[in-house]
Amino acid sequence: LKDRLEDRFASINNAFSSFEEEMKAQGRWDDVTVVIASDFARTLTANTGDGSDHAWGGHYFVMGGSVKGGQIFGDYPADISNESPLNIGRGRIIPTMSWESILNGLVEWMGVSAEDDLNYCMPNRIQTGTQMFAADDIFE
Repeated sequence: LKDRLEDRFASINNAFSSFEEEMKAQGRWDDVTVVIASDFARTLTANTGDGSDHAWGGHYFVMGGSVKGGQIFGDYPADISNESPLNIGRGRIIPTMSWESILNGLVEWMGVSAEDDLNYCMPNRIQTGTQMFAADDIFE
């Protein structure tokens, strides 16, 4: 598994490097943002088949010429034990941020700035109760 995963990461790296080179050659790199999103996480405990099941949460990677790189948004939970208030069983950890937290800054970067328009683009934005990052948090 680790060997295959390493090969796949190398393949993804080569693809994104080629894409970046092409966008720079066209003078468009500062106008491009690539978002890589995981639509679900995995349980921390094994299932009966010795694998893992779908869980909540996910990870996002954002890259582009205008992106302030090297940042990590969010915090790793201090406690992921069975007693953690974020652990709802079998290692299913409740996320502390919503996808709207990052999407908010991306939508602003694309030119949407009025609160009503942001709420239209992300109807659950306010109800999440999590921090909303602004475009200037993510982009130069």
